[in-house]
Amino acid sequence: MLDASHRPKTVKGISITREVVVAVDPKAAFDFVSAEDVLPKVLTGYGLIPAVLKTSGNTGPWEKPGSVRTVHLADGNTAREEVTDYDNPAYFAYRVSDFTFAVRHLANEARGQWWFTPVKGGTNVLWTYTFQPHNGLTGLPLSLFVHTQWAGYMNICMSNVKRHLNTRAGEVR
Repeated sequence: MLDASHRPKTVKGISITREVVVAVDPKAAFDFVSAEDVLPKVLTGYGLIPAVLKTSGNTGPWEKPGSVRTVHLADGNTAREEVTDYDNPAYFAYRVSDFTFAVRHLANEARGQWWFTPVKGGTNVLWTYTFQPHNGLTGLPLSLFVHTQWAGYMNICMSNVKRHLNTRAGEVR
């Protein structure tokens, strides 16, 4: 069970959650997922959502809340990402805004939250992503997007996280 400091922050909107168990300890899982260079390794694209190619313009150390960067997608679009919480090895959160791709017509921003909980044989990695619709009219198409395209994107991401971390665990053993 999550202690009070790591319970989900109340974020209204359209949410989706995915989780996997990986064969490394929480610190190794946290360090991989929250690393500055991780996005191209795990956000490899799905359906209408392109892969992340790189990030640029970091305003500070990525482990510092308030640090901002630009995320560059394979189709030339971008988004702004800001660290909001960083509590190694248990919890990491960020806010995504200033989308230049189609979701900008449906959502103001999105919030990502990651929890890393020790379990027998490794770590349970839980990821929740919440989009904030512009208004009631954009809620339905945004919900359809989130539960089809974004769900697939998160599934691919979590598979990539598991593959990378379990490969790393195999190298250590």
